[in-house]
Amino acid sequence: MNVGVVKRLFGSFVIGGIIGCASECFYAFWRFLLGAQSPWLMSLTLVTLGVVAGILYVFGVYRKLEKVGAMGAVLPFSGLVSAVAGSYLAASEKGGTRAGIKAGVLFFLYVLGVGPLVAALFTIVYACL
Repeated sequence: MNVGVVKRLFGSFVIGGIIGCASECFYAFWRFLLGAQSPWLMSLTLVTLGVVAGILYVFGVYRKLEKVGAMGAVLPFSGLVSAVAGSYLAASEKGGTRAGIKAGVLFFLYVLGVGPLVAALFTIVYACL
């Protein structure tokens, strides 16, 4: 058996498990604050995960987790959070913190603006067929 594959699978399992436990802790925290019947529980849990992922990404911790955990780290936090944090890092290296925040917010708003627009266009095309 290839030891490298086993190490990667073990790393994915451990990192994915840690992220899953953190998710459960965030969910329990919001359930404690808002009550078990609140419709905001999952949304706030996901937003909290996104904020934590962004912070970890900006400080370079998340990239180290990705190296150890491979898909165990990539699946829960990938996508928009990493892209926004990457935009922040690229702009802040050139123009400072203010430029980084501006670039991250603009990228976030761009995705939120273009994504629903494209989805609406596909819906219109699909409905006309």
